[in-house]
Amino acid sequence: MENLIIKILNNKQIDKDDALKLFDLEIEDLCFAAAKIRKKYKGNKVKVCSIINAKSGQCSEDCKFCAQSSFNKTDVKVYPLLDTKRIKEVSEKALENVGCFGIVSSGNALNDNEIGKLCEMFKQHKKSSHLGVSIGRISDESFCKLKEAGIKKMHHNLETSANFYPNICSTHSYQERIDTLKRAKNFGFQICSGGLFGIGESLKDRVDLAFTLKEIDSDSVPMNFFMPIKGTALEHLPTIKPIEILKTIAVFRIILQTPDIMVCGGREINLRDLQSWIFQAGANGMMTGGYLTTLGRDIITDKQMVKDLGLELESE
Repeated sequence: MENLIIKILNNKQIDKDDALKLFDLEIEDLCFAAAKIRKKYKGNKVKVCSIINAKSGQCSEDCKFCAQSSFNKTDVKVYPLLDTKRIKEVSEKALENVGCFGIVSSGNALNDNEIGKLCEMFKQHKKSSHLGVSIGRISDESFCKLKEAGIKKMHHNLETSANFYPNICSTHSYQERIDTLKRAKNFGFQICSGGLFGIGESLKDRVDLAFTLKEIDSDSVPMNFFMPIKGTALEHLPTIKPIEILKTIAVFRIILQTPDIMVCGGREINLRDLQSWIFQAGANGMMTGGYLTTLGRDIITDKQMVKDLGLELESE
């Protein structure tokens, strides 16, 4: 195992077999290697982002973990696309404190009218280059409209490995997700794609996901950690232990090396007092405030955590 750490610190590429062995390392050794890589590529800068759930519920997709799926029986709020004036106000306020703001919608895709409304708002936004969208499947025509409106970032999670994916979703394929990301890259967008951990996948599935994200060259990798939601098909699953979460973050940093690694949903509930360890484990960013259907932590507390660690907030 010591040779594996030496290999990593000497900038040698590791394969999937080596990556799996990383989970057997002591957390201190693994974090040491991951933090070295983070500092090499990201210095002491920390990125902070936030989102708005711009369209909620009644999703036609059957993702077993999701409170917004119409296949799950939850008490999630249901509403159509918010008034774009409201989205603009919320995003402008948020961007006073964070570097990036995401507009997220439920469903497989937005219709042309919804895309048009958002694009008109983006054109009037003072910080459109700091905005990103997570709106499902996107046509080539919509990609062109979004780019013309000033959007530079596109979010579309793969969620898990290709092998495990059929266990969590059957209404659209893994390849569809890959194709959406590749087309976004081809149109010149920065892509943000990561996964959800703790939904029954194996450690091998996590490693496979990391190598897939490396292959498609994701610019930013959000890492979400499962929180059971009553009424979903996965409500019975336990949460992941904090040390396992930190090891997973570290393994992703070691495999991926250069992208931003953002710790997002489930951070507060799953990591508890170990939240500040995410940076030692290789992350260089986090989502603050609320998530799509669950609460998060306030930006003031998160900023203080970054300051206490001697790190520096980065404004994009």
